[in-house]
Amino acid sequence: MKIAFFTETWYPNVDGVVVALSNTKERMEKLKNEIIIFAAGTPDLKKRRKNKDVYIFPSVDFIPYPTYKIAIFPYPDAEDIAKKERIELVHSHGMGPMGLAALYVASILNKPLIGTLHTNIQEATHYVIPIKPMQKIMKNIAWRYLRWYYNQCDKVIVPSEYMKKECEANGIKNVVAISNGIDLNRFRPGKKTIWLDRTVILYTGRLVKEKNLEVVIKAAHRVRKEIPNALFVVIGNGPMGEVYKEMAKKHKVDDVFLFINGVKHKDIVQYYQNADVFVFPSMFETQGLSCLEALACGLPVAGADYLAIPDLVKDDYNGYLFKPHDVKGCANAILKCVKNKKRLGRNTLKIAREHSIDKSINKQLAIYRELLSMPYEV
Repeated sequence: MKIAFFTETWYPNVDGVVVALSNTKERMEKLKNEIIIFAAGTPDLKKRRKNKDVYIFPSVDFIPYPTYKIAIFPYPDAEDIAKKERIELVHSHGMGPMGLAALYVASILNKPLIGTLHTNIQEATHYVIPIKPMQKIMKNIAWRYLRWYYNQCDKVIVPSEYMKKECEANGIKNVVAISNGIDLNRFRPGKKTIWLDRTVILYTGRLVKEKNLEVVIKAAHRVRKEIPNALFVVIGNGPMGEVYKEMAKKHKVDDVFLFINGVKHKDIVQYYQNADVFVFPSMFETQGLSCLEALACGLPVAGADYLAIPDLVKDDYNGYLFKPHDVKGCANAILKCVKNKKRLGRNTLKIAREHSIDKSINKQLAIYRELLSMPYEV
């Protein structure tokens, strides 16, 4: 099969969507399929592009978050490329300009269209409207748009049962839950080789407001009282990076925080393997790929009881949940994870095995085959 992936985000930007798409592309191509990437980017990125199967469309910065790009009218070029590449099926992984281009190309070329909802845009209204009373209105508008967009797809894929229920409750049809999946041969427990004299509480992910790292910084003082050798390792970058560093200084816990950016995803496993607990305070997850990676590496998770995280983290089984803004609750969840690390760690692997990337790929390919066998009339 020859499939077009349309996405609003691609390398050099690295986030959960890019990681999921890259993993899927690699696995599907090993099974003799061909994936062509249509992505937003910048002209300089286009010059640096080495892969013949990646097409970058001229874009402008998304001002609140400049590492993200907004494509500028990609439609005619996308249609021409899809014709040249003889695309059989269109799979949209975004709902912005590139997502609209996917809809346009599928319609013009009369091809099946799948849409995956990776991102809780309705939970990120603060990027558009900073005024809180207006954010509820914007959230309703976001769901209207999502409903309009995804109901034009032949099938809608979401990465968790939580998102399936949310989409169906908001009028989106033909929804199926398929985990993004992870490589269990790569993400697995390993021997601790660094920070041997420290109890390491790890966070990996983007440093943005909706990831809610503030609650962890505020909880650190309580954790340090009980665990004097605690070390909070934060891996990632984003517009809140410097803000969080200053916040750690303000709360007088900067001496137990280590901020590391520039870590490539291919090197991330060693950090999971050298940690004792994973903390995941995010208020933005449709699944939580980094949480899943941590579980596969045997780490119990102290996670926010919000959106899709409870699909992965079960209280007193493979971690503990806390209310998103509850500083004391966050500290207690971390402390209980440390105390019960061995027992919880055995159960993390049971959850992770349910999210093998091979299982996910097979489910996705079955949907492709089903849609390609359906007649599409002009």
